[in-house]
Amino acid sequence: MDDKRENLLSSSLPSQLLSMDEELWQMAEERAQEILWTIEPNVLSEVKRKDVIDCVQKLIRGCYGSEVRLF
Repeated sequence: MDDKRENLLSSSLPSQLLSMDEELWQMAEERAQEILWTIEPNVLSEVKRKDVIDCVQKLIRGCYGSEVRLF
């Protein structure tokens, strides 16, 4: 059913609108990739993250005597 609806919609839309949608989609894909490249974890950030986790675990263990485990 969805395939038929999708075909009806795509055939009734002007080709210029479809072209514009493709351009916008491509721009969104490019921006998303730029963001992923920017926030992608690297070895140094993972080491720092692990150090913070270790510090917080030690603080909780020292203050409350409870073990904190990662999952």
